[in-house]
Amino acid sequence: MAAYEFVTVWRFDAPLAPVWDLIYRAEEWPSWWRGVLRVEKVGEGGADHVGSVSRYTWKSKLPYLLTFEMETTRVEPQTVIEGRAFGELAGRGRWRFSHDAGVTTVRYDSRQ
Repeated sequence: MAAYEFVTVWRFDAPLAPVWDLIYRAEEWPSWWRGVLRVEKVGEGGADHVGSVSRYTWKSKLPYLLTFEMETTRVEPQTVIEGRAFGELAGRGRWRFSHDAGVTTVRYDSRQ
């Protein structure tokens, strides 16, 4: 199987805290993120969500769905969220957050 990496960068004219909340509360993604059909918590973690496992179902313009689970492996509030994916997608992902001059930047790195 071929390995791949991708990077996504979003910039918001918004304070860091509400942007962090949107990403951190993944169970709410289907209400605002068009490509996310479902996010279901399947395993509880600690108070900071480390160790929690969620099942994600994504859709795209292609005629198929992608379902995988993601275990949260690291959380540093308003700074970083990391996880390990397994299932139809396997690898690692990292959300990084920064804020400067009224702009919040969110970067997602994925290595599969």
